[in-house]
Amino acid sequence: MEDLIAQRAALVAARSSGELEVEFASGGTRRRVVYRSMAEIIAAIAAIDRDVAAMNGTRVTTFLPSFKTGFES
Repeated sequence: MEDLIAQRAALVAARSSGELEVEFASGGTRRRVVYRSMAEIIAAIAAIDRDVAAMNGTRVTTFLPSFKTGFES
């Protein structure tokens, strides 16, 4: 589980800095991954979140608000 959390931290740092290359330790070896787009990094973060949630016996929930413009009478 620590490996997944470290991978997630590296991905979040890359997303924050705008870099597409991520380096992290996995299974005792250092790995370097070059993503093609920021969307792939976001998808990888979501996949790790799902894996961690499954290990903890919980679910990842998403809140999608919906707004209307203006006021209704």
